Amino acid sequence: MIPDTDMFTDRDLDSEYDESTAVSIKLGGTSATASSDSVKISGSTVTITEEATYIISGALTDGMLVVNAPDTAKLQLVFSGVDITSETSAALYILEADKVFLTLAEGTTNTLANGGSFAAIDDNNIDSPLFSKQDLTINGKGSLTVTSPAGHGIVCKDDLVITGGSCVINCASHGLDANDS
Repeated sequence: MIPDTDMFTDRDLDSEYDESTAVSIKLGGTSATASSDSVKISGSTVTITEEATYIISGALTDGMLVVNAPDTAKLQLVFSGVDITSETSAALYILEADKVFLTLAEGTTNTLANGGSFAAIDDNNIDSPLFSKQDLTINGKGSLTVTSPAGHGIVCKDDLVITGGSCVINCASHGLDANDS
């Protein structure tokens, strides 16, 4: 058996964050607000463009959260009562970054869902409510429910690491689909 210290980095295991220095993103049905210019909001599409810690709360009824940061950026997304549904794409789409740490805040319930179809929005074959082209770590002490009536649950085209949280995946195909590990 491989010890956890050899399988996971310290950062994979660390779900701590500093609220006083984090960027706040509040989702509000069909739009959102943010406390930083590193977050671009266009209707119900919220795009994160820089390395930082982001505390996200609220709901998007038909929208998506996109990470499109420099390829050297390590970001922490703290889900603190998030409910995002995208009718025709991924609710969380990690397009570009070095690594994203998705922290499920303690005591919170979070949901990512797709409405049952996936329409092409770029040259990537998005086929899950949580779709990452980059390294992804899921940690924390909250819960995440992923619902996908058509397609996979969580897809990671690079390394996928889960060190904490409670995940429930309801999907038509693979629950977890990782490319590298």
